[in-house]
Amino acid sequence: MKKFLSLLLLSLSFGTLSATTYSKTIITINWPFDTASNQANFIRIIVEEANRQQNKYLFLYNNKPGAGGTIAAKHVLSSTKEINLLSTSSSFWVRPIFYPNESHKVEDFQPIMIECIEQPYIIISSKYSSLKEIQQQKELNIGVGLGSLTEAVAREFQTKLPNTKLNYIGYNGSIKPMMDVQAGLLDLSVGLPADTKQYVEINRLVVIGSSGWQNYSLFPTFNSQGVKGFENLVSNYAIYAPITMNNKTAKELHNILNNAAMSSTILSTLYANDLCSPVNLNYEDTIKIFNKWFKYWPEKLQSLKNN
Repeated sequence: MKKFLSLLLLSLSFGTLSATTYSKTIITINWPFDTASNQANFIRIIVEEANRQQNKYLFLYNNKPGAGGTIAAKHVLSSTKEINLLSTSSSFWVRPIFYPNESHKVEDFQPIMIECIEQPYIIISSKYSSLKEIQQQKELNIGVGLGSLTEAVAREFQTKLPNTKLNYIGYNGSIKPMMDVQAGLLDLSVGLPADTKQYVEINRLVVIGSSGWQNYSLFPTFNSQGVKGFENLVSNYAIYAPITMNNKTAKELHNILNNAAMSSTILSTLYANDLCSPVNLNYEDTIKIFNKWFKYWPEKLQSLKNN
């Protein structure tokens, strides 16, 4: 009996703590890609910092991978009992253009905050050392995440290969295809600089070129080599909410999450290591950037889809 009463008191004590904790409004931020990636840590840190800075909301991180981000996106739209947000890359814009019948609709979302922008993507190889050498091949296999920005970069690359056919080999994420390139199982892959830096430094991988405008010592841009078209095919990381969220709540969440991101020195270091530039935009300017992307991405991606 004494043991039972002790367990009962212990249970009631934890129940009191749980009630205090969960009296807050729960907001789950869903990440749709590799949970072990550098980019997944962006949102983990924002969640931790947001919870430290305020008491109204309890932010949670959730990993919901699959279908190039669409599974997470649809989950966010279908949730009715709690608030769900989507943290994702520019692949958010890609899949609806390339695979419209199995994807989410961008117009069903609104932006909450932009984390960082202009992260370059690179095309890598262990067999070939230049675009000219690649252009001499009749057929090549390239590893991509189907429906992600990596596929868009690969499709742009195809336009530079008039006599070479690219076969797109689908992967979940960019780490595995990078390793398969090193093993000789793939001719090419599209990846992220932070994932490949150590292998480029020891000459296990060769960077054919990178997207974006900014040249880095290990990652020369295609643009600097006189090859156009890749300049704006960069990843921008942002957090989105369903369009049905009212403006007052969206703006409030923007302020909380943006302040959390800006106050974390650890996050600033992660951004820098990933060659992703942090931004500190107010809510109105966040909307303006979203509208700019709303115009750019469909036009660019539709042209690649038609090639």
